[in-house]
Amino acid sequence: MAKKLTLEEHADQIRDDLKVPHQSVVFAHAVEAGYLAARADGEVDTNERLVLTKAVELLSKGAVIEWETEQLLDECQTRAEKDGAEARATKVGEALKELGQAEAGLLVAAFVARATNGVEKSEAEVLKAIGKAAGLTADKVKTIVKRATDLGD
Repeated sequence: MAKKLTLEEHADQIRDDLKVPHQSVVFAHAVEAGYLAARADGEVDTNERLVLTKAVELLSKGAVIEWETEQLLDECQTRAEKDGAEARATKVGEALKELGQAEAGLLVAAFVARATNGVEKSEAEVLKAIGKAAGLTADKVKTIVKRATDLGD
């Protein structure tokens, strides 16, 4: 039986996948995708923001500090309120596709969504919408989300 991976160990694996061109831009879009997934139930509460901040810190290995994460999340919130979450999901997916990093971005988003209480059905729907806009098949999105949520058995 494989051991359960800790969030930190899983973050190391995700970071390996993020060694891509335009890493900081991909990361910013991926964090917004994670934010949008966490917001799928209508709001991102204080606990979810704390978990998002922790996940970003883990994934960036300290390169993004807490106040920067808070600012990034505030910007995600402002855009979602201004443009609507669905429109933002499409824009984020399109941006990841344009960067050629749809899979890496969605993996981070799923990891962040998982960290906020597991990926609920409404969050999975947001991730699917982002993946579709990024040009990924539903099966590919499902595989990516499963990878991010399956911390070993």
